[in-house]
Amino acid sequence: MLKTKYKIYTLGCKVNQYDSASLAARLFDLGLEEVRTGADWVIVNTCAVTKTAIRKGRQLITKARKENPGAEIILAGCWPKAYSEAQKDASADFVFGTNESEKIIELLKSKIGAENLQKIQPQSSTIASTDRSRYFVKIQDGCEQFCAYCIIPYTRGKLKSRDEAEIISEIEEAVKAGYQEIILSGIHLGLFGKDKGEVRLVPLIKKILAIKNFGRLRLSSIEVTEVSDDLIDLIASDDKMCKHLHIPLQAGTDKILRAMNRPYDTKYFWGKIQKIRNKIPDIAITNDIIVGFPSETAEDFADTCKFIKQVNFSKLHIFSFSAHEKTPAAKMPEQVDPREVKRRSDELHRIDEELQADYFKKFKNQELWVVLDGRSGEVMRGKSEYFFDVEFKPSQLLTPINKAKKLAGQIVKIKLK
Repeated sequence: MLKTKYKIYTLGCKVNQYDSASLAARLFDLGLEEVRTGADWVIVNTCAVTKTAIRKGRQLITKARKENPGAEIILAGCWPKAYSEAQKDASADFVFGTNESEKIIELLKSKIGAENLQKIQPQSSTIASTDRSRYFVKIQDGCEQFCAYCIIPYTRGKLKSRDEAEIISEIEEAVKAGYQEIILSGIHLGLFGKDKGEVRLVPLIKKILAIKNFGRLRLSSIEVTEVSDDLIDLIASDDKMCKHLHIPLQAGTDKILRAMNRPYDTKYFWGKIQKIRNKIPDIAITNDIIVGFPSETAEDFADTCKFIKQVNFSKLHIFSFSAHEKTPAAKMPEQVDPREVKRRSDELHRIDEELQADYFKKFKNQELWVVLDGRSGEVMRGKSEYFFDVEFKPSQLLTPINKAKKLAGQIVKIKLK
């Protein structure tokens, strides 16, 4: 009996999710069948950004074995890249690191047999869907910033940008498939093209916006040092650009930013935010923040809270510091007590709730463009160009829904109440 059923389990960032979806598309092309349980081949695409992520990876493998008894386990992603003993630790049959999907394809071809694959009716799937309403496309991989808390440069390697023509072709296929919001993602998105001679993020975006029947574009995350004047002007002037930037801060004091090896200080960060808002007053600016980095005192945390309120982010993504043993931060003195980290995290979550509520109030009774995600009875759901989620009734629609197309992924204008 041919072993042609597979299941992919994924942990981690949008880039990891894209890698899994891209691999699934390749397996689909070969004619292999994706199943929910009872797979012959299980691929576990792991994360290693924190010790917690590695623990979740072990738990996911246990779950995969339970749901797919008898399957051969392929361990992939950042965990085996960072730890050579990961294969033994996970009791995996095969192991591959990041960016090794081609090797996984070749393994399965050899195990199933080329002559057997020829008997299977090949299918067609040229895009890597990770979301039913929005399409994420990875345009680059790798990072060379080496922040003190981060394992990614060791697991993802140097900067690697995809060819522009390849990116454009994938997005054209996504648009044809009905996706109207495209999100550009990458490990170090703002340096797209640098490894090939020059940063070309803005020229790439302009080519994407020119695609026939293109809806709108969002950036997944970008460093404050890479938000150029050209990018600000493009977001301000083009209606197809979502009015949203996710700009990681990580810490709100210069002392901790230096300890983290971040390439800016609070003065620079605040100056760039002011420049952005001068051109785009209502733009959503979301943020990553790490709580409890080594040597963060109560005063440092209070200063971080003050700076966060000064910047007035529209949403916070809060991460409790988890010392990864292979990073410099794990060896730093003055590690913060986990109970204190939890207390500070809880306080930031309260601040986040206030920030989100205040930002949402700005749009009361305003018109918004929303990409639809689904509906439950009379209540429809979607994501605004300003990133926040909304629920609304059909009576609030200002543009019609195309009933000839699937609901999820359509962009409509609504009146927010």
